[in-house]
Amino acid sequence: MQGRRWLVYATGLLWLPLVMAGGSWLLARTVAAPLLMAYLGLFCLLVSLVLFWVGIVQLLRRRLRVADLLWLGLYGAGALLYGPLLGLLRP
Repeated sequence: MQGRRWLVYATGLLWLPLVMAGGSWLLARTVAAPLLMAYLGLFCLLVSLVLFWVGIVQLLRRRLRVADLLWLGLYGAGALLYGPLLGLLRP
């Protein structure tokens, strides 16, 4: 349970700038404050990587469950969406 908690925190933190930039883009067809969003995205990415690896280390000590795989998949999907996010933040 402890390792999954770290994965949930890492996934939530990774998705935060994606949801903020995506919502802004959907409403106004442009990202509000792209420089702030870029710095927020970088900070969230770095912190979520640390939390992700703490969760992985704790998950390796016990059996993987389906819920753990779900959170790993959500984290991977969020990481793949950071490429298109960079495209939105360019002037």
